[in-house]
Amino acid sequence: MPPLINAHVHIASPENLKEALGVGIFAMMDMFTLDSRANYLRTFNDSTNYAHYYSSNVGATVPNGHGTQYRVQIPTINDTLTAEDFVRDRVNFGADYIKITQENTMAKLSGAQLQAIIETAHEYHKITVAHISALDDCHELIEHGVDGFAHIWYRMPSFAPTPLLKLMKDKEIFIIPTLSVIEKLLQHTDTSELKNLLTFEQVLMEVNKAYHENIPILAGTDARNYGMNYTTQYFDELVFLSKSGMPNLEVLKAGTSNIYKAFELKEFSNLTKNSAANFILLDGQPHLNIEDIYLKKRIWKFGRELIAS
Repeated sequence: MPPLINAHVHIASPENLKEALGVGIFAMMDMFTLDSRANYLRTFNDSTNYAHYYSSNVGATVPNGHGTQYRVQIPTINDTLTAEDFVRDRVNFGADYIKITQENTMAKLSGAQLQAIIETAHEYHKITVAHISALDDCHELIEHGVDGFAHIWYRMPSFAPTPLLKLMKDKEIFIIPTLSVIEKLLQHTDTSELKNLLTFEQVLMEVNKAYHENIPILAGTDARNYGMNYTTQYFDELVFLSKSGMPNLEVLKAGTSNIYKAFELKEFSNLTKNSAANFILLDGQPHLNIEDIYLKKRIWKFGRELIAS
């Protein structure tokens, strides 16, 4: 099968990239890290034994917005840093795409700021991915031309109506549901607060609705939140997608070709004659039984077999 990719992670070290490739995950897409850290991790992209690293670098946020709570100094869009300059700075620091953080429970970017971020990113031919947790924030982001959502909506009363899903499809917006982190969040939420969140079964149904409206679904875990690893948790994510009602072949596309297309990854494409020989030979038939994805794998990168995991 073609190379698997994790479309939503937060990478801590080169060892994480090595661990990922060791189980057949050929690329990791970081959705928020310091510019200096991202550029350090990119130095491993030419190394045979490490997964390819992509990153948004720092995400776009405002003072007291999502991303400012991590006890590290990050640039925010404010009176002295415009949205346009924020995007230009990320491009100059090598960002592969632009992350927007629009968290319903924290300070949020204004409509004008969203418009400026997305328009400037597109001028630089960078796609935009928005962190959301509530369906209300999707409407404004769609209006301003966002390319994809990181997380599916999970705050009450986030039940997507069919016209909104059809609009997402028409505008070719993708969703990275990150079911793994939502499941963990629900497990760690006080019982008294659960009334403000969808149940996990309801979240799975929202994924099912999006899939049946032909919205591209991409596989990503949001590791390392809640101590999630960069290996087996990814396979758990694929199983969750299958439990949402997606056919197993479509789940495998969510971890491979859907990501190549959505992020326009020049390093990855469908396996063709005379192309780079990056692929996995897997025991079992995951297109028939998705849990076969956990089975032993043989991994080829750049035409050479690397690891038997």
